[in-house]
Amino acid sequence: MNTQLKFMIAVIWDILDFTIFRIPGFGTITDIVSIPLAIFLWGNAGVISAWEVFEPTDQLDAFVPTLTLIGVLTYLGGNK
Repeated sequence: MNTQLKFMIAVIWDILDFTIFRIPGFGTITDIVSIPLAIFLWGNAGVISAWEVFEPTDQLDAFVPTLTLIGVLTYLGGNK
């Protein structure tokens, strides 16, 4: 999968996380789903997205575009 498509998926996911994934309960489920998605997109660095599961209100983690940030760090780190 090319890098542009990965970033498009990550940005869309983060936008959804900022909007509809903020619903308590539903947000936690989507945070759990985001872990394998992040690993699929960005490799082992995707495990970093697991931090969102430990934020129980699903409000604070919505302000951090985790999947996109992992992608940026992966890209800048040379793991394109």
